[in-house]
Amino acid sequence: MSGTVRSITAACLCLTAYFWMAPNAAAEEIRGVASIKSGNEIVIGKRIVRLFGVQSPKIDDVCQIEEAKMKCGIVAWSQLIQLADGWHVSCDIELKAKQGGDFATCYIGEIDVNEGMVRSGWAKAARKQTDRYVVDEEDARASKRGLWTESNTGG
Repeated sequence: MSGTVRSITAACLCLTAYFWMAPNAAAEEIRGVASIKSGNEIVIGKRIVRLFGVQSPKIDDVCQIEEAKMKCGIVAWSQLIQLADGWHVSCDIELKAKQGGDFATCYIGEIDVNEGMVRSGWAKAARKQTDRYVVDEEDARASKRGLWTESNTGG
């Protein structure tokens, strides 16, 4: 093997090792007791994180559920309170935001809180961010949970 090939091979191995061992910016983790701000925002300490891959109704959004009109955003907020409020959560930052809270996938132990919101039917999969929760949205829709009840199929 020529000296040039050996040098290039050594450089490639060093770069591979560097990138393999280098910390990833997306690997930032926030841990603490959750306080719920809305249907897709969790406060941990002084930091606000938004649920990655999830789109919940805004607090004042109204939808038709069976014969009644209701504030879907309040119900989504209530659902996230049931899932996570007061629990110790671990949130992996997936996407840094220029304004507002960063987007994160949050867990209580091994339970994916973001997935729980979509499976409950009170959040939709945010397909522009990820397709991770599409199957969960399809399940909620097929089972007519939350936003996908019979008279609210427009979500």
